[in-house]
Amino acid sequence: MMIAVSACLLGIPCRYDGKAKHYPQIMSKLKDKEIISICPEVLGGLPVPRKPAEIMNGTGSQVLC
Repeated sequence: MMIAVSACLLGIPCRYDGKAKHYPQIMSKLKDKEIISICPEVLGGLPVPRKPAEIMNGTGSQVLC
């Protein structure tokens, strides 16, 4: 079984600010697993770095509806 992990959490600098949000604990928990790193924003064509996305005049639930 392959596990998808957000690329920035694996130390890949793909966040909106061009940095990573590395969490070594993730790698230790997944050390015996097959993982694939993904960045949905980059896969969607967004650049790195990019302006941060913000929800305005509503909530996350309202955006999804």
